[in-house]
Amino acid sequence: MLSAIRALARSPIFGGFIIALLVAAFALFGVNDIFAGAGNSAVVVGSERVQVQDLSRAYERQLFNIQRENPRLTREQADEFGLGEQMVQLLTSQAAVQAKARELNLAVSDEQVADALQDIEAFRNPFNNRFDPSTYLSVLQANGYSGPRAGEVFETELRDELLRIQVLGAILGGVQAPRVLATARRGFEQERRSITALLIPPTLAETVTIPGDEELNAFMAENAQIFRQAEQRRFTLVRFNPQDFSRDVAVDERELRDLYQFRVDTGELAEPPTRSITQWVVGDEAEANAGVAALQAGQTPQDAGLAEGVSLEAVQAFEIPDNAIAVASFERQQGDVFAIEGRLGWRVVRVDAAFDPIVPSFEEQRPALIEELSGNQAAEMMADALSRFEEARAQGLSFEAAGAQAGVPVEGFDFMTARGTTVESVPAATLQNAPDIISAIFDAPAGFETDPATYGDGGYFMFRVDEIEPERLPDVSEVRDFVESVYRTRQIDNQLQVMLDEAMERVAAGETLNQISETMPGTIVESAILPRSESSGPFSRQVVQRAFGLPAGEAFDARASDPSTRMVAVVTDITAPSGANLDPAQLGAISGELENDITVALESALFASYDIRENQELIDLALGRTDPNAIP
Repeated sequence: MLSAIRALARSPIFGGFIIALLVAAFALFGVNDIFAGAGNSAVVVGSERVQVQDLSRAYERQLFNIQRENPRLTREQADEFGLGEQMVQLLTSQAAVQAKARELNLAVSDEQVADALQDIEAFRNPFNNRFDPSTYLSVLQANGYSGPRAGEVFETELRDELLRIQVLGAILGGVQAPRVLATARRGFEQERRSITALLIPPTLAETVTIPGDEELNAFMAENAQIFRQAEQRRFTLVRFNPQDFSRDVAVDERELRDLYQFRVDTGELAEPPTRSITQWVVGDEAEANAGVAALQAGQTPQDAGLAEGVSLEAVQAFEIPDNAIAVASFERQQGDVFAIEGRLGWRVVRVDAAFDPIVPSFEEQRPALIEELSGNQAAEMMADALSRFEEARAQGLSFEAAGAQAGVPVEGFDFMTARGTTVESVPAATLQNAPDIISAIFDAPAGFETDPATYGDGGYFMFRVDEIEPERLPDVSEVRDFVESVYRTRQIDNQLQVMLDEAMERVAAGETLNQISETMPGTIVESAILPRSESSGPFSRQVVQRAFGLPAGEAFDARASDPSTRMVAVVTDITAPSGANLDPAQLGAISGELENDITVALESALFASYDIRENQELIDLALGRTDPNAIP
């Protein structure tokens, strides 16, 4: 992974709003009682601490962003791919840079934070291109910053990042590629070489006479690595795969809608809506209406004559004790004030904050719902068929008889290699995406019917190895066509080698390739001018690379793009790039490479200068690997 500090230096904040670095969902944010106190640091870097909440939010938000592009990716798979370790590394690097900023007494003012917010394009009103508070809160909510403190949380993270950028900008801001290095790079990449080659095609060879079986068998023994046949196995295979049963599935429309509503109700499709409200107890309807009018006119609750209010922050509807107040609150938006008669009398209610997520429609979710329900039903049908199959086997029936009784196909495969092909390299199409099955078959003894084993996406397989043919060197009569072809090709190549050796000797003696071609009928002389990264005609990439490793005038032998054609090639000219001007893009690319090198060195230096301690138990807790309730 590229250095995490490098990621900080390329902060997304000023080029456009990319929320991924300041990552989203607050999975552990609400369990402060578990993580409270000084002992909740997952990582300590010098004087800086990476709290469990910080690591959890970073991991959850990054996982959220990844799953938006890859909905099937599970938390467990993301962890297997190393997402957790990457986030620990990133936050450790951030803490190291932040510790250095503290040592240097650097700080970020409120004005700098405000200017940075103004520069984030996503927070601007599209009509006037100015920072818009409502757009700001809407974008934060869409990216996982919910609740009344969403702006405060984001601005704290923004301030910390601006502080880190002060350090990194001072170190990396002036990195420029030396012109001498850029000149050398340009010379390496833009140099061209003129290559002339004498091509000796296989058509120049005399007709090859195929010898008798005794000599061919000897030839095979001398080249056993070419002709040795791999171990082969003949086997019987039974597979149970949910996809094979999906064609018999009919999804009920009511079940689709019920599943959709369940996803909505449980908050799986979007976070549940919330309201923050303040309510004041009043004596009657007239007093309630007067209080509403006063608050709407801009008076404070005290000036309006209201007693001390009761506030509820970021609550769902069921968390508001009075159902009438709950219904009315969720019908209104932030800033609305209303009077209502609740279960215990009249109240003045003000909506302080409103969060209403965008819930995908049923039609938008329909394909995924169909896939889920049909997959579940297919899995149930598969399980029933597997159960019937196993019951039949328990009665002593063979694979074939049990398959017939359970209504599942039993596949018979003739001799196959461990690559899932015949000895002639013809693949078995149904085995190409089942390496686990092939591996198991070639690890098992012959004659035994195996128990079910899992494979693929929820499938099961079992097999019986019917016969094993060990690795061996076949007789010429079994592979005659192949042996004769290899023998013929080898003899032709030997003849061309003689011609090639003669041509190389004549070049060394001072003859040109054209002179040699005139006395070797059938040979061809071709030329090309190429950079080191290209190929053309008979000049393969390997030939071009050889040419760039030799001085002008030196000859070398090689195989052409068609390997059966041999060649003698000479570098006739070397052309350096012309002009003194350097490409700005190339200078920038080299500067970027230098920044990478400096960044890696910086990270190593920072890690070496601070005492870094990791609490693996808390890291596992933050990454969701352990149950918070299990913490003593």
